[in-house]
Amino acid sequence: MKTLEDCVEAALSELSAEVRAQFAADPKAVLRGTFGLKVQLAEHLSEQRGDGGACDGVSFLQDGVILYAPTPRSRRENFTLAHELGHWLVNQNPAIYDWLVEQPEPNEELETICDRIAQRLLLLQADIDDVLHGAPVEARHVLDLYGRSNASLPACAIALASRLPGLGAVLIIDLDGDLDAARVRYASVRPDPERGWPKVHPWPGHAVPAGHPLQRIRTGGAIRRRSFWEMPWGERADFYLDAVEFRDRWVVVMVDTDLWGAERFHPPAPREFDQRPEREVRCCGQTRKVRGYPCPKCDEVPCPDCGKCRCDREDAELVMCAGDCFLMFRPSLLVNGLCEECR
Repeated sequence: MKTLEDCVEAALSELSAEVRAQFAADPKAVLRGTFGLKVQLAEHLSEQRGDGGACDGVSFLQDGVILYAPTPRSRRENFTLAHELGHWLVNQNPAIYDWLVEQPEPNEELETICDRIAQRLLLLQADIDDVLHGAPVEARHVLDLYGRSNASLPACAIALASRLPGLGAVLIIDLDGDLDAARVRYASVRPDPERGWPKVHPWPGHAVPAGHPLQRIRTGGAIRRRSFWEMPWGERADFYLDAVEFRDRWVVVMVDTDLWGAERFHPPAPREFDQRPEREVRCCGQTRKVRGYPCPKCDEVPCPDCGKCRCDREDAELVMCAGDCFLMFRPSLLVNGLCEECR
């Protein structure tokens, strides 16, 4: 595995073309009949996928159970079931998890993989080609794809985010009638093909930054221009955006280069990427390369499974003296539970 798309392909390779076609026609029947999973409606589902997953569901894969929230008169339910099948498929492929533990944002990468699996199960590549006609991805293309398919709006966003030539994202932002309370409902981020995830990127739950150009869009309106995004803790970076208003939502394409010729002047915009060093870690019965900040004492990156560096593992082996000193020692230095000073 070298890229996120490699992981998506590996997961989908577990399904035959026949099963994929059957799933698109009747997701519940395939989950129950082909995979033997229990699919249950949860009217008051309060637990949902974390880390930005686009579905209203949760699965307990060891028990073979998928719970999903009902979405009457909406296509979102099918996307939820496809996303949860994505988690099941990833669970069948240890190589995908080996790739994930080496990534700077493994949870976000996992949810992105499952989102893209869901999109691939629900949308044909031919439909995407017909919508784009070889043109750069625009916000209106998300609506065009939504109009000609049975896929949900997030599924259409994912499909088009995968067609971005470089770093970018396709967002769905809920307004709920209040511009000041606008928040990202869904974000499909395409990391830079070479440099990976940027430090600043939109993600579900993020509030639209104060003074952002998006707040100038009105009902049925559109905007295309140079803009920015700001993380909740204040870190900020420039982007170009193309956006339309749709049913009290903004559908937005954000990219690091001006795909549409929206501006005449393109000032350089330095962008920071995750630059954590890669180190070899021997822990939890495995030897692997992991990205992370090394411990200042032992210079070892913490294990992605147990979270411990060499110092932590050594400290975990210490035993408290049974005497009056209450100090910690290696077991070999204690005799009958007592250190040299207390004996």
